[in-house]
Amino acid sequence: MQAVTKRKSIFSFWLMLRPWQRIIAGLLLGIAVGLIFGQKATCLKPIGSLFINAIHMMIAPVVFTAIVCAILTIHDPQKMRRVGLKTILLYAVCMVVAASIGLGVGTLIAPGHGLHPLPGDPNSLPNAIPSLGELITNIIPANPVSAFANGNIMQILAFAIILGIAINMTGEKGQPVADFFRSFSQVVFKLTAIVMSFAPYGIFALMAWVTGEFGMTALIPLMKLVATVYFCCILHCLIVYAGSLVVMRLNPRHFFKGAVDAILMAFSTSSSAATLPVTMRCAEENLGISKGISGFLLPLGTTLNLNGLSLYLGVATVFAANMYGVHLSLVQYVTVVVSIVLTSMGAGGVPGSAIIVMGAVMSSVGLPLGAIPLIAGVDRLNDMAQTTTNVLGDMYAALVIAKSEKELNTEVYNSLNDATEMDAAIPSVE
Repeated sequence: MQAVTKRKSIFSFWLMLRPWQRIIAGLLLGIAVGLIFGQKATCLKPIGSLFINAIHMMIAPVVFTAIVCAILTIHDPQKMRRVGLKTILLYAVCMVVAASIGLGVGTLIAPGHGLHPLPGDPNSLPNAIPSLGELITNIIPANPVSAFANGNIMQILAFAIILGIAINMTGEKGQPVADFFRSFSQVVFKLTAIVMSFAPYGIFALMAWVTGEFGMTALIPLMKLVATVYFCCILHCLIVYAGSLVVMRLNPRHFFKGAVDAILMAFSTSSSAATLPVTMRCAEENLGISKGISGFLLPLGTTLNLNGLSLYLGVATVFAANMYGVHLSLVQYVTVVVSIVLTSMGAGGVPGSAIIVMGAVMSSVGLPLGAIPLIAGVDRLNDMAQTTTNVLGDMYAALVIAKSEKELNTEVYNSLNDATEMDAAIPSVE
């Protein structure tokens, strides 16, 4: 009888927790289970995989409907061009800074020293590296249905933008189609709410699997690389995001506080696109960014604004250079930065983009690719940090553009109501 009562009290306590608190609890419990049970905890991988499949299921419809509906809210073509140019410029500047931080900090900390190249062909890669020309020509889908089937986010974004513009240009006759997409977007976000209600359990299984698979001792030889990536991500958030927000007279504490749920989801799932529904809720309801700016820029940012990936690639390049005893010149550093920005911006539609683009960047300065299999061993851990930085970068860019376009509600941004901020970010299924 006491055991039943105890279980009921634990269940009641769990229901009393706010959504963000359940996610934290699931994350911490997963880490604890992974450390305690080790490889046995990997039996939870199927549960985590089901959750990942569920959120991947949402990516294409969420991104597509969000972009189309955002375009429908912008009736002024000049404003669309102005916002687009500002956004691309901001993305490029942030990615240049991120790549430079990765290279600079990587050079100072010097991960990769003392490691020996792996046996075998150092220039082998599991997949072919697409050229810049291929990335550009593949932006427009030859078959939109194929883009949805293959989950090619870049092509889905392009199709959504073109379709949204076409609906706007059609005028009154296109209104029924516009109404359909607005209604469909509500259905898609309700689907998101249902899937997100299972987030604590999926995250628990994912963290138990990752921690049980790698443990701590197995990561020691590569911990310097992982630590460098995490340090660079934190440094970028403090210097670029927080620093520029102070200059803009926006409290950076409010920014990070309002983004807590998106941070947790990005860190746990390692997917910017999968985190998108939570990111949009945080941006609109916690930070006061208008729906038009949020709906247009945040889906765009998941493909084009990859600050975390730029940092990661910078550190990985230095790691490979140190591993092979190659001294990079100033010209090579500049080449790496340019290669990172150009290839990363088109990497959204490439499966396994971090590893593929990593090979392209290393090849641009003549580095052997033998370090990539070693880096891939801890890619999941590095991916968690760089994805979180990517998501924060998307929200930061949307915040900056919203303020410049006078579409930022500063009263909402400056709100310090914890319950409202935290609970609003995770959709409710009620």
